[in-house]
Amino acid sequence: MRRWLLWFVLAPQTFLLAGLLRDLGLPFDATVLHCLFLAFFAERGALAGLLLGAAMGRALVDEAALSVHLLVLGVPVALLLPLRRWFFGQRWIWQATTAALLAFAVPRLSGLCGRVFDQPSVSSAFDGMVVVTSAIFLPPLLWCLRAVPPFAAFAEDDE
Repeated sequence: MRRWLLWFVLAPQTFLLAGLLRDLGLPFDATVLHCLFLAFFAERGALAGLLLGAAMGRALVDEAALSVHLLVLGVPVALLLPLRRWFFGQRWIWQATTAALLAFAVPRLSGLCGRVFDQPSVSSAFDGMVVVTSAIFLPPLLWCLRAVPPFAAFAEDDE
């Protein structure tokens, strides 16, 4: 119970922190961070609740509906789950490549879902610097986050 409370209180704050970092000049996408964590490191049985908490956090900083955020987070996670066996563990080159691809695809997916549901999304704007910073900074950040709450409570052990 405590770990779920921590997740629903602290995990959405990463989106607010990403907005602060963006205002300070470091383009960072918390959506890519959550997608990578959920796809590669989160407990399989807890994915639905973790996805809901991350989508609620994204709804804090974007005006689109929660259903749009669930799709924007859920589709990449669902596509990456079959690759989990290959990419499991801290394999930084694959995580950097996947982070760059996600940073490229998530704004387009956000724009598409926003148009389909007639819910404009402010995070659908593409920024090339987000791709670069995601590829460079997200693998070491994931390594650190897997050791601190609330991410540590839901991280599976390396196989």
